[in-house]
Amino acid sequence: MASISEIEARVLERLAEKGPQIGKELAFAMPDIPVLALWQACFRSQSFLISHFASYYLRYDITREDQVRLSPSILRDFLSFTLFGLPGQREQMIERQGFLSNTHREISREKIALAQSAMKAVFLKLSRETRSQLCAFIAGDLAYFLAHNEPREHAASGEMVKGSDVDIVIILSDALPEEVKETIDSEMVRLKSIYLRHPDYRQEIDFITKRQSVMERQFGYGDIHDKIASKIAYESMFLGGSLTLYMEVRDAMSRLGVDKLIEADFDHALKDRKNAMRKLLHVDATTIDDETRSLFYFSQERVEFS
Repeated sequence: MASISEIEARVLERLAEKGPQIGKELAFAMPDIPVLALWQACFRSQSFLISHFASYYLRYDITREDQVRLSPSILRDFLSFTLFGLPGQREQMIERQGFLSNTHREISREKIALAQSAMKAVFLKLSRETRSQLCAFIAGDLAYFLAHNEPREHAASGEMVKGSDVDIVIILSDALPEEVKETIDSEMVRLKSIYLRHPDYRQEIDFITKRQSVMERQFGYGDIHDKIASKIAYESMFLGGSLTLYMEVRDAMSRLGVDKLIEADFDHALKDRKNAMRKLLHVDATTIDDETRSLFYFSQERVEFS
């Protein structure tokens, strides 16, 4: 394998020829270089301008005993959200970063619009009085405007879908009858199938419906499922229904103190991230063990909508 200095020289040559590049573009141009070695060369060098444009949020890594991690992973952050350039390319860096950030924002807006359309279809099945006793919110990549459209395989069906999934949480007042929940679940399942298989969409919608009392109980932040549910609510973006009910859920987070627990976990994950990056800078990229590899990227997050 090429040495770190040889990889750096190739990156310098690529940037001089093509202008600022994200990690994915560098990796595509150098398929013979292990991506960890490329990452090391880029971050050990003093020759590059480096700009990060991701927002970070919590995830729970089931390969490491549900340890809190930051998303995007170090690998995805490098490939999709880190721009490299040369000292003389500062203006190009600013322009390119603006373009890339706007691209992720537009993809996110399109997926949010799809979520809004799905909820509108659900609301048409419900009375005005019923709609005033429920709310829906969105989380994950979309809440941070980090969505992407990279094709990927839907695990359950094998269908190819466009990038980030659309995660919707629907909170129901405890006063609503069970038939309302059944109606919503049935309609969401129908829409999920349409958006997944229709060639004009190829989008994955995940959803869960739960009672307000269940959501507030999960703010106890006890087991891993409670923590994930709390984290989703913490990062959420209002989608539709009763804004009053949504604000009651947000207020409960503050009243029960779970927002402070989530922020403490974020600080812990950030410290772990910095330590992992320091460690990864100097490991042998050709012989890393599973533990070290897990610092660079992590497994699919535990299923949150179950």
